[in-house]
Amino acid sequence: MKLRKRFLPRTLQDVVATTFMAGIIPITFWFEVYVVIPGIHGEGSWYNWAHFVPAVGLLFNVTAHLLATMLCDTSCSTELIAVPVGATSTNGGGGGLGSKSWHLCATCEFIAPPRSWHCTVCRTCILKRDHHCVFTGCCIGHRNHRYFILFVLYLFVSTAYASVLNNYFIWFVRGDEFRNWTSLAKIIFPLAMLVIDTSTKQYYLVIYLINMVGVLFTGVLMIYHGRLILTGAVVHERKAPEYDLGRWANLRMVLGARWYLAWLSPFVRSDLPHNGVNWETLQKQTLKSK
Repeated sequence: MKLRKRFLPRTLQDVVATTFMAGIIPITFWFEVYVVIPGIHGEGSWYNWAHFVPAVGLLFNVTAHLLATMLCDTSCSTELIAVPVGATSTNGGGGGLGSKSWHLCATCEFIAPPRSWHCTVCRTCILKRDHHCVFTGCCIGHRNHRYFILFVLYLFVSTAYASVLNNYFIWFVRGDEFRNWTSLAKIIFPLAMLVIDTSTKQYYLVIYLINMVGVLFTGVLMIYHGRLILTGAVVHERKAPEYDLGRWANLRMVLGARWYLAWLSPFVRSDLPHNGVNWETLQKQTLKSK
């Protein structure tokens, strides 16, 4: 993996989103491990350790995949790009969204390959650019697509796990305290209620709500991006995917040759079957398969 030279978020929107993500992950882990789980099973119960082990595993994978997404350089500078003879190098000027051929990027001042275009936030051209993610403060492209989708997957599993525990803890274990109309108002307006009520109970409800929203949000992201990956497309190609080699081949294009092990950890080596530059050959294979 080639590391990005500047991996910190550049815009205020990115700073706020990544700071929130960096804070809520350890806070949720602490809340589940040291408040919710002991509250359900009791202090000193061996069930606490049964939850602690998978919780640590989820924390590791969420954090490690988040960092890998942020640190991995997926710009065009990661490859020695040789423009093929006869390639169109002037159409599209700066290379608009969904560029299907070789094009000149007026900002970077070089010929960018198909499926690559310039990001004004990252200030560089991105190989097989999917989108710019505010929660990681960087673009998702050819090199870090694997880390991003597994980050979303583990975040979905984590928030779902936490939501199940939180619902049982708040509405059943501590039901006498929370099952009332006041709690409903506090859930609907959690941040506003923090100004009035700074008790521990209100912080519990805020973390509960964040996890409930998180499981819905990440679930939608998994469905949306999962469909794109399985059709061999990126965000701006969703209407007319041109690089569909079949579900398993498309999955390997993102997770690498060892896709069946890549989900275990970002440290598992899984080489990508494509360099992210020469898409013309892949496009021909797609046409033949159809």
